[in-house]
Amino acid sequence: MVRAVEILVVGGLAAVLALVGVRLVVPRRSKEELSAEGHGRGTLAASAVRHQTTTGGLRVVAITPSNGTTGAAPNSAVTVRFSAPLAHRVPLPTLSPSVPGRWERLGDRTLRFIPSQDQLPLTTVTVSVPGGPSGVHSATGGTLASTVTSSFEVRNGSILRLQELLAQLGYLPVTWTPSGETPPATDTVAQVEALYDPPAGHFSWRWPNTPPTLEAAWQVGVDNHVTAGAMVAFERTHGLPAYTSIRPILWPTLLTALSDGTTNPEGYTYALVSQKEPESLTLWHDGQVVFTSVANTGIPQTPTPVGTFFVYLRYRSQTMRGVNPDGQPYVDPGVPYVNYFDGSVAIHGFVRAAYGFPQSLGCVELPPANAAVAWKWIHYGTVVTVLPEPAGSSAS
Repeated sequence: MVRAVEILVVGGLAAVLALVGVRLVVPRRSKEELSAEGHGRGTLAASAVRHQTTTGGLRVVAITPSNGTTGAAPNSAVTVRFSAPLAHRVPLPTLSPSVPGRWERLGDRTLRFIPSQDQLPLTTVTVSVPGGPSGVHSATGGTLASTVTSSFEVRNGSILRLQELLAQLGYLPVTWTPSGETPPATDTVAQVEALYDPPAGHFSWRWPNTPPTLEAAWQVGVDNHVTAGAMVAFERTHGLPAYTSIRPILWPTLLTALSDGTTNPEGYTYALVSQKEPESLTLWHDGQVVFTSVANTGIPQTPTPVGTFFVYLRYRSQTMRGVNPDGQPYVDPGVPYVNYFDGSVAIHGFVRAAYGFPQSLGCVELPPANAAVAWKWIHYGTVVTVLPEPAGSSAS
């Protein structure tokens, strides 16, 4: 993970964080890192453990989980082992963010911290062992030359639990109902535990006429475009950056929304692109078709990608630049109502003499007036399915 900065959290989220005893850490990324979204996490800062000097006759031999560890258990015990027996009374190491629990001694050279509750997913925990004259000292008076720090990262939460929460909050085309007569515990500590060990339950389609293509794209407990689109929609609704992979801030924000009963205010929209001529775009919202428009898809040299995606970036108007199949560059200023769903491929308005057959360089083009209507229904996270060209058909 790249460098992080603490932020002030207000309202219901502050209450959640106070109860679980954490300070929220949010990744701040450069433009270059934003363009590499989803291609891995950075390493944690190097620890002073391997750089410390032996001045004073006492040093830290090991801290576990070790520095740079990712995927640590949410209730990981922390051990600090020293090179010499410790004095009877020493200042204890600290954990940041603060973790409820207790320190104990294992023999005369090791301190161990036992947490009393789980940490939120992807929390970076920093262990600081105080050094210097007022720091940890040995039974013979030796001290650490300086404070020693080491950091590890808690593992991610469950995709299944993410789906359960997004379904409860109305961001998925399914509902989720817990199993059994006794509902899951709703206190904050139990809710954090459930992020790793989801309660049993079952999903059901919210509407009886859900398009088969949308049903086919949904998978329980599996990271897929339907789930990722719902996550992006939730992030945008709550003023978060629209990350396409899970970030630490997502989990406490989900728990706060669940606690507050803050459900999806936009409803659920699904877009279906047919390449059967005349080509078309159909928008389905909360159980019914709300808009259909003629459309153009990509020519054979630059076909529109087939499959299921989700809208991750939108512009009301944009200048589009690129290169035509013949190698000549193009510049199209003022392209209206742009909804990107796969790299540089978008649903947008574009002026053509006619519509309904392949003409674009891969995008889904609509008459500008129709694109304005579609813009009102399409949102960040809207799932888009592009059907393949029917067998036996030919491009015009």
